[in-house]
Amino acid sequence: MEQSYFWIRFLSTLSVLCVFGLVVLGGVVRVTGSGLGCPDWPLCYGSWIPPLEYTAIIEYSHRFVASVIVSPIVVLTCILAWLRHRGERWLVIPSSVSVVLLILQALLGGVTVLTELPGAVVASHLALGQAFLGCLVLVMVVSYRGPLGFHGKPYSWVSFPVMSIIASMGVYLLILSGSVVTATHATGACIAWPLCNSTLVPDTILSAIHMGHRLVAVIVGCFLIFVLNWGWRDGEKTKGFRILSGVAGGTFLLQVVVGAFVVWSGFQSHMLAFHLAMSALVWVFVLIVAILSLTRSQYIDGIIRS
Repeated sequence: MEQSYFWIRFLSTLSVLCVFGLVVLGGVVRVTGSGLGCPDWPLCYGSWIPPLEYTAIIEYSHRFVASVIVSPIVVLTCILAWLRHRGERWLVIPSSVSVVLLILQALLGGVTVLTELPGAVVASHLALGQAFLGCLVLVMVVSYRGPLGFHGKPYSWVSFPVMSIIASMGVYLLILSGSVVTATHATGACIAWPLCNSTLVPDTILSAIHMGHRLVAVIVGCFLIFVLNWGWRDGEKTKGFRILSGVAGGTFLLQVVVGAFVVWSGFQSHMLAFHLAMSALVWVFVLIVAILSLTRSQYIDGIIRS
C-alpha cells in the first residue's frame, strides 16, 4: 500500500515545491519591474532565447520554469492520479483541476504581457497562481493521509475544522489585498509603519488602499492566531499537528515583521520579494493545517514524519 502511493506522494510534493518557487519567481518579476522584460509572448523579442538583459532574463526565467519544469510535473501528477488512483476522488479531482488552472494561468500570463500589465489582470494572475498552489497542496496532503473524512455528521460552526478553513480563506483574502496594493502602485503610499505617514487615517486613495491591506492583515491575523493557538494548545490533537499549528503561527508573525521591514527599508526589491515569498509560505502552512483538521488525528503524525 505504501509503495503504491510513493510516486503520487513524490510528484505532488515536487509539484508544490516547484509551484511555490514559481510563485516566488513571479514575485521577483513584479518587484523588479521585469513584467515587460519580454514585451511579446510566448517568445521574447521574437526569439526563444532572451537577450542578455536583466529584466528580460528574469521574465523569461519565470516563463521557463512554468513551461519546462512546472507544467510537466503537474501534468504527470494528474496522469498518475487517473492511472493508479482513479477511485480516489480527493486525488483525481484536485489534480485535474490543477491542470485546468495551469492552462488558465499560462493564458492569463500571456494576456498580462500582451496587454502591458493592467492592474486588474496582474492581480488576477496572482490570485489564480495562489489557487493553483492551494490545489496542489490538497493533492499532496491527501496523497499522504488518504481521502478527507467528515465522520458522518456536519461540523459545528465553532469547530476547529470550520475555523481553520475560514482562517485559510482569510489568508487568501489577505494575499489578494496585497496584490491590489501592488497592482494599483500603492506600495509606497505609506512610508511609515505601523502608521501611514505619521497618521492613522489615510489622506489619499493610494494610502487608503495601502492601509486597507494592513487593516485586513490585522483582522485576519487576529483570527488566524486565535485558530492556530487553538490547534497548538489542544491536548486532543497529536504532537505533530500541534507543532505544525505552531510553525504556521510563527511563520505568520515573521511575515508581519518582514512587512514592517519592507517599509523601513524603503521598499527595497529583495525585501518585497521576501515578503511575497513569506505570504505564499503562510498560505501553504495554514492550508495544510486546515486540510489535516478534516482528517482522523492518528494520520497526522504520519504526514509530519513522512
